[in-house]
Amino acid sequence: MKKVTILGWDNTMATTLFGPMDILNQAGRLWNRVSNTPETPFFDVIIASADGQPIRCANNVLIHPHCSIETIDQTDLIVIASATDIKQILTKNPGIVPWLIKQYNQGAHIASICTGVFLLAETGLLDGKSATLHWGFAGMFQKKYPRVNLKQDQMFLDHGRLYCSAGVNAGMDLTLYLVEKFCGRQIAVKTAKTMILDMGRTMQTPYGSLPCAKDHGDPLVLKAQTWIEQHHTQSIDYDRMAREYRMSRRSLERRFKQATGVTPLGYLQQLRVESAKRMLEEGTQTFNEITYQVGYEDISFFRKVFVRLTGLRPKEYQQRFSGYGTCGMLGT
Repeated sequence: MKKVTILGWDNTMATTLFGPMDILNQAGRLWNRVSNTPETPFFDVIIASADGQPIRCANNVLIHPHCSIETIDQTDLIVIASATDIKQILTKNPGIVPWLIKQYNQGAHIASICTGVFLLAETGLLDGKSATLHWGFAGMFQKKYPRVNLKQDQMFLDHGRLYCSAGVNAGMDLTLYLVEKFCGRQIAVKTAKTMILDMGRTMQTPYGSLPCAKDHGDPLVLKAQTWIEQHHTQSIDYDRMAREYRMSRRSLERRFKQATGVTPLGYLQQLRVESAKRMLEEGTQTFNEITYQVGYEDISFFRKVFVRLTGLRPKEYQQRFSGYGTCGMLGT
């Protein structure tokens, strides 16, 4: 049996502790139980805190861990739960990062869920590698760890013995993947079926909110963002916008992209897609109607933009996020 340590601290999301624990514990157990065959567990799972003290989760539930990390000499897999205040965690528990590095050097696999990747990045083990986390924390992570290549559209990533996943439920996807990696496809499928879990989700793009953050500190770009937001359903003359800001269009686009990561045109496309997503969720209009309302005349072109930025066709998006998805209002 593989030894698994799930690492948590105050203000963590309880699901990022118990979700992986339940999935790993039930691998080789639940399917066998319902099919009346002998149980063959694959993982021995414990919850640990840095000092062995209770963990008060974000929902104010108090969890009593099995032990402190100091009592664990060897483990095969560490799952890092979500973390809200990395600075506070490290100040209170300075031994966490050295312990993680030690366990990794001894051969342990380390997986992070959601914002737990901040702690994994603190070890330096992700430097030069890619990472993902919940889309809402992507900007913060990118600024704090510039040596890590952020891929915020991914549901989870595998670097051999290092793993990271997006938001809370993405931790379930990653855990099922780990069951498959350690136990094989058949066991993972059986685990997913008995726990009524989906397999094969790879992208978190449909769940994100696209428009860029505004905490970049460039007042001119912020002003341009606000103007585009207020007029995003209209035709925008970028040359005229640049003249109003007393610079060339090329300079405006370069400065805008430096601050936000996208060009003004890219920002406009994001805003229009976000508007379209809200309308699709309401489920009362066709995609053709929505296309004209957000400022496009070429339906085929906007469909391509929508797919590129969300990872789903409009009809698929509506079916997933609207109660009207089965009404068949949309084309492909």
